[in-house]
Amino acid sequence: MAEIHPGEVIDRRYQVSRLIGSGGMASVFEVQDMTSGRRCAMKVLHRQLLLHPVIPQRFLREAKAASVLDTPYAVKVEGTGNMADGSPYIVMELLEGLPLHAVIERQGPRFEAERALYLADQIAQGLADAHARGIIHRDLKPENIFVIPTAQGDLVKVVDFGISKIFSGEDGVKLTQTGVTVGTPQYMPVEQLRGTKDLDGRVDVYALGVVLYQMLAGLRPYDGFTYEEVILKVASTTAPSLGTYRADLPPGLVGVVDRAMARNRDERIGSMVQLRKEMAPFWSGRSPLAHSGAPGIAALGQTGGHAASLGQTGGQPAALGGVPSVPRASAGRTQVLERPSGPMTPAPPAAAPAQPPIPP
Repeated sequence: MAEIHPGEVIDRRYQVSRLIGSGGMASVFEVQDMTSGRRCAMKVLHRQLLLHPVIPQRFLREAKAASVLDTPYAVKVEGTGNMADGSPYIVMELLEGLPLHAVIERQGPRFEAERALYLADQIAQGLADAHARGIIHRDLKPENIFVIPTAQGDLVKVVDFGISKIFSGEDGVKLTQTGVTVGTPQYMPVEQLRGTKDLDGRVDVYALGVVLYQMLAGLRPYDGFTYEEVILKVASTTAPSLGTYRADLPPGLVGVVDRAMARNRDERIGSMVQLRKEMAPFWSGRSPLAHSGAPGIAALGQTGGHAASLGQTGGQPAALGGVPSVPRASAGRTQVLERPSGPMTPAPPAAAPAQPPIPP
């Protein structure tokens, strides 16, 4: 990628305002669409990765997956193109807020159940739309969930569909190398770690269960100082029940989270729609800001404009939140994992409108 400067106009349409951030895979700029006047984010793949056998395809897969979604709870892709040097770019909505991992770190552990379920319900809606369109995310984690303050309460956006599985066509086969699993071990179910070929939406249900557990318990169900340690725990042990850390929560809610994280996918809650139904009795269906006085993201300090995702490689955070990362395997980093050939054996403001009704 050639050096890009503020004021530069790309494709006679996008004027660069500033660099938001740069990672191992891409740089993200704030740009102004000169045809509409809107501020957007432009994600540009680094030129040195153009000849990589997989990364450019994954980069474009992110745009392909996000562009077909029709939900307010996922980042919107405005278009794609190529720089003069051939580097592809994606133009997407500019998200001004914080990634969920930064919200967790700034707000402190153990969310009120109402707030955690309010956020989880939006995530579930966004992914239900993706699943209905044949797309599973496969790397859902707090770093890939943005929380944006609005007058109606915090709005959630799921980002970074770069390793999503698209069921139409052969895309998923081409971009998944034999013997390799891509994802974040702390949020991956056993079948994903083992490289099961017939993955479905239940991998995202599991990951959302882990995210909800993390918000409510203040820690991840599986953790460790090395990725090998985390993988071994996920593969061979059952996580402590949420009730171990939150005896104050209704047993029914504890059961929902525990079943969302069931090791056996046939015992897991089967879909995002079903997960929404099972969470519904335990929260009001409105933003907690409307009636509890709970601090929203706007009360946590400066949010600024952040990139939807840097799609970083080499274990870098997926989003810019201005918060130090955790210096251990538990930092929630996307990994490319070599799978063993055999089975795994032992050797983590204003009143908001009610959420849309849950389909029957």
